Parts: sequence; structure tokens; C-alpha cells
Amino acid sequence: MHQPSNRYALLVRWTHWLTVLAVVAAYVFVNIGDDEAPAIMRWHYLAGLAVLVLLIPRILSRLTTRPPPIVPAPGKMVAMVARVSHLALYAFLLVQPVLGILQVNYGGELVSLPWGGWSLPALVAPDHAAHESIGELHEALGEIFYWVIGAHLVASLWHHFLRHDNTLRRMV
Repeated sequence: MHQPSNRYALLVRWTHWLTVLAVVAAYVFVNIGDDEAPAIMRWHYLAGLAVLVLLIPRILSRLTTRPPPIVPAPGKMVAMVARVSHLALYAFLLVQPVLGILQVNYGGELVSLPWGGWSLPALVAPDHAAHESIGELHEALGEIFYWVIGAHLVASLWHHFLRHDNTLRRMV
């Protein structure tokens, strides 16, 4: 008889932690790079694209497999807040890279990667006004995203140290 695991599948755990690394890398590179340092910004673009690519197996896994149960089970309100916060995280993981690509393209540039001269094709034509507004949205949502990530981190620690459930252990 198959015993259900008390941890997420290995692919889910790997993509989760690789996404964490990619988000941290995107944050670091955008804060040390700018228009005057395009080589550094290419690493920011690569990190953002990694976030987007890693999202695919994560969404497929969410749609095809049930997560391991939380033991002891949370109340209905905690479960609802968890669902909403995870939906927000997934939305940010999708929207932020797409906005970044659009911002670069509206600025008349291609999203270029750090090696080999490889670039993504432009999705949109240059448009200065769109570049500015998408850039402001990308930056504002990025700030909100960091707060949502922080809340996610605090919630995982709350589950582990105060609720003493297996929420955090399921992902390590």
C-alpha cells in the first residue's frame, strides 16, 4: 500500500527553492544595476526569466497533485488565508517577469541574456509612454511582492514555531 508523503514532491521543492534564489538574484541585480550597467541588468533579466520558467512546473504540479496535508490541520480561516496568499504569490511570479519584458521592449530594447548575445524577440513595439507606465507598475508591484514574500516567510515560521505543524517541513 502506498503511503502518502508528508513532504512535497522533489520537483516541487526544487522549483520552490530555485525560485527563491531567482527572486533574490533579481532583487540583488536590479539594485546594483541600472541603465549605466547593462551587463548587470542582463543578469536581472535572466533571474526574472528563471522565475517565469520555474513557474510552469509549479503550476502544473498544483493542478495535477494534491499537496501533502498539514498536520495538525489548520482552521478554515488559516486555510483560506493560505490559499489567497499562495494565489497572490503565483500571480506575482507570473506578472512581474511579464511586466519586466514589456518594460524593456516598450523602451525599444530586447531582453538580452548575459552570454552568447542571445535575446528574446520583442513582444511589443517601442512606446515611451507605455515604457514609463509599465516601468512604474513593475517597480510598484515589485515592492508589494517583497511584502507578500515577507508575509509568506513569517507565516511559515509562525506555522513551525508557534503552531508546531508540518507546514515548513513539507517544503524542506
